[in-house]
Order: sequence, then structure tokens, then C-alpha cells
Amino acid sequence: MRARWILAALALSGCVLGCAGRATVPAGSMLEAERTRSARLPDEIDRSARELMAVALIGTRVQAQVVRDELARRETARREEGLRPSGVLPYADHLIAAMTDDAIAYRAAALELLERDDLDEPLREFLQVQVDDDPLRLAQIRISDSRKHRSARVFNAFSSAAGRSMTNMTLAPVRMATAAVNVALAERMADPISLQERQALKHWKRYIEEHPGAPETPQIVARIESAQQRWFEMKRRRSLRAARKGLELGQDEVALLLSDRALRFSVEDGDAQTLFAEAEARLREKRAQRRRVLAAPTRLAPEQSGPEARALAVALLDPQADLLAVADSVLEGPTHTLYPEARFARAIALFEANREVESWEEMEFVARRRDGIARHASSLLEQPVAHPYGAFRSAIAEERADLVGQVMLGPMRKGPRELDLPRPLEWMIDGPAFVGTLGGIPQRLISTAFRPPPSRRPVVHAYRYLKRRPDGEHADEVREWLIEHESDRDNWVGAYQLARRDPDYGDDALEDLEERAAEQGLKSADGQRRRDLKLHYLNEVAMRYPDTEAGAEARERALEEIESAATQSIRISRGFLIENPDAAGPEGLGLRAGLLDDEPHNGELHPDGVTLVGGRDLEIALLAESVDDEDPPEIRHERLSSERLARLVALLDETAIENALIDPLAGFEPDADRDLFFERARLGIAGTRDSRAAASSSYAFVGVREKYSMVRTHKPLLPFDLVVQGTFPDLGLGAFPRLRPPATTPDAILYR
Repeated sequence: MRARWILAALALSGCVLGCAGRATVPAGSMLEAERTRSARLPDEIDRSARELMAVALIGTRVQAQVVRDELARRETARREEGLRPSGVLPYADHLIAAMTDDAIAYRAAALELLERDDLDEPLREFLQVQVDDDPLRLAQIRISDSRKHRSARVFNAFSSAAGRSMTNMTLAPVRMATAAVNVALAERMADPISLQERQALKHWKRYIEEHPGAPETPQIVARIESAQQRWFEMKRRRSLRAARKGLELGQDEVALLLSDRALRFSVEDGDAQTLFAEAEARLREKRAQRRRVLAAPTRLAPEQSGPEARALAVALLDPQADLLAVADSVLEGPTHTLYPEARFARAIALFEANREVESWEEMEFVARRRDGIARHASSLLEQPVAHPYGAFRSAIAEERADLVGQVMLGPMRKGPRELDLPRPLEWMIDGPAFVGTLGGIPQRLISTAFRPPPSRRPVVHAYRYLKRRPDGEHADEVREWLIEHESDRDNWVGAYQLARRDPDYGDDALEDLEERAAEQGLKSADGQRRRDLKLHYLNEVAMRYPDTEAGAEARERALEEIESAATQSIRISRGFLIENPDAAGPEGLGLRAGLLDDEPHNGELHPDGVTLVGGRDLEIALLAESVDDEDPPEIRHERLSSERLARLVALLDETAIENALIDPLAGFEPDADRDLFFERARLGIAGTRDSRAAASSSYAFVGVREKYSMVRTHKPLLPFDLVVQGTFPDLGLGAFPRLRPPATTPDAILYR
């Protein structure tokens, strides 16, 4: 007997241990039975709230206060009866505070309301926003931020210099002196009015517009006038600096416009007048040259109307003429008055004969001359549209030169910094930096291995050349370069399309590119949210790459997508349901309580959660028996009543909007198809499915922690960071504190 008892206990314990590692998929419905609901009759609190809203619309604030007092008495009576507070009274107090036309008084009332402990979180967040929107308070914060930015810049410069000299004190005087020079230069280069002060100026102006009769108005007007003058000075300096840069780059029109703008801020500015006069003189000379080149002569010279000129003109106009032979005959003739024109015509004939190398050599020869036809040749050589191969080679040469300059000189490859000082003085200031720059060559040389692919300039010119000259003399060279470039950036579709047009490309390499291109197309299909676009991508992969493994997989997945396609795919993740239990409770989905208790033995919801698949149907994803989130979930299908579906979508909408107001990380992105389905569900017509593929939504309600896969970090208590920094040339190591400047506001980009 005792032995049987021991064996039974061992068997039971083995069953328990064996079942502990496996999940049980419960039978029956995954939803709780829907509770019967009766119409809720309004009570005294509801009537008072309705009366208060009516008075707020058509009555006075005194009348509203009387109704609010009656509401407070009824709320007190409710508490005395042991009932839970309705939470209406704080909203009533806010409504009365909002009935005033005085924004200052409203913000004071909002600040008083924030001291209460019976506020709902959304109302508290709303009131905090109203209090923080005080123009004077915002202006004071921005002024304080400006001072902190300036102090942090000075402190960090000297702290960095001192900290990096800990292991080599012989360089400390040099570094401290360099820090002092950099601080002085930063002060000189800084705008007369900082970014934060410009924001404060806007807040001061807003305060004057909203409260012209406030007692602080005269003092604020004086601040506005002072800041406005510094703002004009900043605009003048920026315009002058940009105008000088425009003249250096040959952009005379831009320089003229910017110097004129500087004169508008300061009419008597001598530098602006000088720049304006120089830009105007350059433009005048350019226009005169253009008129001379484009002007048609009223009388032709004898040699320009002779038989050679006539034959050359006819050959240029007649598509059947042998332009190359005519141009050669003119060049071999005794007269050389039409020599540049004949060379230009010969270049055109060579280009039409697909001898583009000789053609552009002729064009370069003509461009080196100093006459009217040379300007036309130079224009063709310099235009990327006319000479894409030349632009392609120039872009590659610039990329290589930039790479070599970056390795050898680093940030000094373009010379010293532009400090709005005489150039020799700028060289003297930045000259000591060359020592550290040369010592960092090995480090920069190593970093070139991780350099991203070249910019789009040579790529655009290369594709333009192949489009215009697919069988040109440089087509093979350009195509080979493009294939390598597209392969480096993992654009296998582009590389395969280029390789197909190359007859000399190897068969094995082409098959490899085709397989990679098909896999890339399959990956692109996975990234499509709309079902119709996903099917289009899958069909494209299956049709373009039928002989590849990815092409076969695309065909199978397209069939599966068609067979298992749902009208909607609005997912509510497990993380969202845990963070928002009302959505999972009786007022929302009505899920079984055991599905969210972290106990697999009674069934557990998979991280995928619940999916609205169209109509009133649900798909509930449960953990598989292996209790592994990576394994495919067990899918259960349920159908909601029209009333429960309407309550669910309304609750989802309200919860997502409320979360977005409280927490900036809980964004609620727009989705027209989701909103359309929700509206149909509210109206009770979701049972008639919209079969259009474009009407399907794949929106997902995801929890904040699940979305960002992290726990929120707390704001640091100390106002500085401890920085450990090493220098490669002298193998130095230093540690120093660095003050954190205040973070810029989201609207800072408007004041740059």
C-alpha cells in the first residue's frame, strides 16, 4: 500500500514537472460572456454637469459659479453616502476658469488647479501645458538657456584642455592658450543675438500683442527694441558673409542679391556697398560678353560668304550630307578663316559617327581658343547633360581627391576655418592644429575601409551616359563601374539589370546576381503593409526571376496570401493590452483573465496578441505548447457582437489618443483605412466587409515598452558628464567634466 502511494506521488510529481514546461491551449471561447447592460439613467451629478455646460455656452460666469456650487454640494452628499467621487468637479472648475477673457487670470487659475490631488491625468497634463505656455515665463527660460549655453561653451573649452593634459603637462600651456583663442573666436563669430534670445524676442512680442495694457509693457517694449536691433545686425552680418562667399564662387547674381539685402538692414554700410558695386560690375561684364556672342552680324566678311562657308553651312543643315568630309576639306584648304568653325563641325560629325572620344578631343581643342565658337564648345564640355561621361569622370576624380584630402589633412583639407578674418591670420590661428592632423593619418586611413559608397553625383552621370549612349565607346567601362557600385550598396536588382545588358558578363556570376536580386525583391515584399502592394511585389519577383529559389518562394507566398488574406489586419499586441487593461477587460475585448496572467498551464496570449481581421471576426494568437515566443502561435477565431465591437474600437481610439497626450513616446499615427473600419464598426455595419485590397489596414496598437524595447531612463541629477578622451598622436589620456547645455526646443529650427 505504501509502495503504491509512493509510486502515485512520483507519477503525479513527474506529470507536474513535465507539464510545467508546456503551455496548455484552453478549450472553448477565449472571450468572457458578454454582460447584459441596461440603460444608465442620469443622476443628479449628470444633470448639474449638463446645466453647467449650458450656462457656459449662453450664460455668465456668475451663473456658472452658482451651478458649480450646487454640483459641489451634490458631490459632497455623494461622498457621505459612501459612493465613489464622480470626478466631474475638477472639470467644472476648469470650465469656469476658462470662461475668463484674461489669459493671465486663466493661467493663475490653472496653476491653482494643479495643486489639487483629484485631477485626472489627462486634465493635469492639459493644465500643465496651459501654465507652461506663459510668454513671459517662456522668454525667461530661453534667456536663461542662452546664458547657460555660453557658460557651458567657455567651461567645456578650458576643462577639455586641462583634462587632456593630465598625462602630458608640457602641452598644457599650449592647449590652454588654444582654448582661450577658440573661446575668443567663438565669441567673435557668434551672432549678436543667440538662438534662444530670438525665441525670447518672439515670446515678448506675443505677450505685448495679447496684453497691451499690462503693467510690464513698457519694460518689455524696451527689451524688444534692443533685441530687434541685434537681430537686424545678425541679418546684416550673415548677408555680408554669404555675399563674399558668392563672389569667391563666381555666383555674382547671388552676391548682388545678398549685398542688397545687407544694405536694407544698414544703408550706410561700406562693406555692403563695395560688395554690391563689385557684383554689379561683374554682372554687367557678363551680360556684355553674352550680347557680343549672341549678336548676329549685319554684314558678313568675304571669307564668311565664300564657297567653303556655304558648303559647311549646307552640310550642317542637310542630314544626308557628309559633314565630316566637308569639314576636313575646309581644314585642308588654303584659307583658315573658318578653322574653329570647321573643327567644331568636325566634332559634331565624329559624335554622330559614334567616335565620341575623337569628338570630345576636337571639342576640347576648340574650347581652348579665345573666340566666339570656343564659348559654345566650353558650354557643351561643362554641361553634364551634354557630356555625361566627362561629368562622370570629373565626379569620380573629385571623390578621390576628397578621399585623399580627408586621409592626409582631415578637417584641414579645405584650409583653415573661415573666421571672417584676413586669410593669413586664419592660417596663423589654425596652424598649430596641423601637428595633430598629421598624427591622425593612420587612424583616418583605417576609417576609409568603412567609408560609405560614393555620392550620387557619379552614379547619376553614369546612368545618364548609358541611357544616351548604350553602345558608346565608354559603355562597358561605365556599366562595369555601376555594377560594382550597386553591388557595394546591396542593390542587387540594379546590378542584375545592368549585368544582363553586358554580353561579356559570366553566366555563373549572372546567376548569382539573379538569385540575390530575387531575394532582395522578396525582402521588399515583406516590408509592404498593404496587401495589394505586397501581392504586386510577390508577382513581380515570381515573373522576373522564375528560375530562382526566391522566385519559387514568391509564387508560393503569393498563393498563400490570396488564400489567407483578411479584409483587415488591425493588431492589438499583448504589450498594449497589459499596459491598457481596460482594452482587455469587460469594457473592451472581454478576454479571459487567465490569458494575461503569465501562467502557461491555463493558456497564455502570444506577444502578437489579437487581430481584427474584418467584419466582426477576431484572430487570437495563443502561445504554442513549447512556450516559445519564436514558435508560430496557436490561432483561435472568435466573432464579436456588433455592440462589443463598437465599444472596443471606441475604447481603442480613446485610449490611444489619451496615451499620446500623456506620453510623447506613445504616438498615435494616422491611418485612414483604420479610421474607416472603426467608423463602420461604430455605425454597426462592419459585418459587411469591404473587399477592396486598398481598404485593408495593417495598423498595430503596440505598447510603449514593447515598441522601444527598453526601460525609460531617469533624467540625470548632475548637470555635467564625465568625459574620458584619448588622443591618437601622443597616446594621451585625459578625463574632465563637461557641462550639458540645455536641450533645444522642437521649434528651434524656425529660428536658425
